[in-house]
Amino acid sequence: MNIKKILLLVSFSAINFILTAQVTSFNDCENMKNPANFAFQNGESITLEANYKWGLVNTGVGEATLKLSKEDYNNQIHFVSSVNIKTYGFFDAFFKVRDHFQSKFNAENMKPSYFYQDTHEGKYTKKSTMNFDWNKNSLSGKKQRKKSPEREYSVELKGCTFDFISFLYFLRNMDFNAIGKNSNLLVTFALDDILKTLNVRYAGTKTIKTNAGKFNAIEIIVQLLENDTFASEPEMSLFISDDKNHIPLYAEMPLRIGKVYISLSNYNNLKYPVTSKIK
Repeated sequence: MNIKKILLLVSFSAINFILTAQVTSFNDCENMKNPANFAFQNGESITLEANYKWGLVNTGVGEATLKLSKEDYNNQIHFVSSVNIKTYGFFDAFFKVRDHFQSKFNAENMKPSYFYQDTHEGKYTKKSTMNFDWNKNSLSGKKQRKKSPEREYSVELKGCTFDFISFLYFLRNMDFNAIGKNSNLLVTFALDDILKTLNVRYAGTKTIKTNAGKFNAIEIIVQLLENDTFASEPEMSLFISDDKNHIPLYAEMPLRIGKVYISLSNYNNLKYPVTSKIK
């Protein structure tokens, strides 16, 4: 495997974990704030760029776009977040990535109802669907990797279980002023038929520079899933804007070879003024 393919592989393994390891509730997910005060709105669009750094190598390899809409799903109004991850054209020749994710979560209480994944990374492919039934506290779904037969499953839901995209939006609604600095919070999310509980720590505020400018930011330390790609203590620092929007700004994590970072590059149709941006 050549070096460019290795760089792309670890970068996009990491960007998936950055999107999949966002945090949600710690046994208070029933106490959601008034939807009128949510940190996002219909029509919001955010673009993040993935970069890999190792010694003198520092290169952008691709981007992720997050677009938010609204629709009637199962007779209830839902937010629909569509996430697309792709490599830039030059890198497609070495390791082409085209990933699509979609999450539908209730516009009143933030509980997820539906999740879809269609992943194409080099020769690796995966499709999966998750359906959340909160009346029965059950999660049912289907998954298929490469050319393997499709497999169906059903598992019992815990009280505060989310798919990984709705994690990000739930995180953005948290009141960090009410959380003590360095508090450790336990988070549960669904990865197909596996429920994982991770540790999250609110680390305070910092100033962070992104491709879209400099911002006052909230820092969150997120535990990642164990994986050979990451360093021995798999954690990442995630920064969101210190304003009412709480948009993702920057994330960085150590790898066994180098590190990957994700930086905000563009945003549109935010709900509130971006008061965190430093002019």
